[in-house]
Amino acid sequence: MPVAQGSQASARQVILVALGGLGALLVVVFAITRLGSLGNGGAEIPIQLGEPVFAPGPAAELAEVIDDQGPILMPDVSGGSRDIIINHLGDDPDRGWVAFAARDLTSPRDCFVEWQPDDNVFVDSCRGSEFPADGTGLQSYGTSIDDEGNLIVNLNITFDAAEPTDS
Repeated sequence: MPVAQGSQASARQVILVALGGLGALLVVVFAITRLGSLGNGGAEIPIQLGEPVFAPGPAAELAEVIDDQGPILMPDVSGGSRDIIINHLGDDPDRGWVAFAARDLTSPRDCFVEWQPDDNVFVDSCRGSEFPADGTGLQSYGTSIDDEGNLIVNLNITFDAAEPTDS
């Protein structure tokens, strides 16, 4: 009586297909992780999410909000660590804008400066260092007002941070 060998052949086929698929997956992973840097001399390609120039809104409205509620914290929506604070100094909504880092450049992400309205200063939540309302001592960014009256923050324009005062 002949014995059917169909089940042995299909089990081998399943194993071979699985091994082939695993091999193909490894080739794809290798290609993505290793070969992608060949075209640029082996240097890493920086990935930048989010826009370096953005408009948080109309300057006149933002000035009112800051006057009523204090400086505005803008978390880095790209998932990075470039959280910033926007503040307005003075009465003219077309002038007196500052944007600066929400933490000292050497501080971890969970440390940030907090506005103390009674003292008119920002205080580092980890170190206790104080920074004035204009953000002196923190990395600063360029600001301007466009033709429609919107505040523009340019993260490509940076100013060096000066030393904070310790309390």
